[in-house]
Amino acid sequence: MIAPHPFALRNEPSGALYPNTYMDAKAVLGKYIAEDILTDIGIMQINYRWNGNRVARPEFLLDPEVNIRVGAQILCESIAQYPVDMQLAIGGYHTRNPKRELDAREYASNVLSIWRSLQRLK
Repeated sequence: MIAPHPFALRNEPSGALYPNTYMDAKAVLGKYIAEDILTDIGIMQINYRWNGNRVARPEFLLDPEVNIRVGAQILCESIAQYPVDMQLAIGGYHTRNPKRELDAREYASNVLSIWRSLQRLK
């Protein structure tokens, strides 16, 4: 079964981690952020460096409802910024830095490829 993980953490030094519970994730979240502020948190993989300001404390991003709400805000802002270029709008979830447009487009291409694969499973 393919499913997102509500407590997923990822950064470059430690890689991906999938804690079983909120408390397990909360226990290691500080270590992950201390290692690398560019840590992705939760079901929508919210990057703490660029979007941690959207919550009062980093562990709030371990709440799937909060995490999805923040992820939706990021995506809506990106779509508003690039309303006529959906690939760049989707890629803007990853980065909206104009110098990294190719990275954004590659990210969007990967997202759309995964989406198409999931559609075939229906």
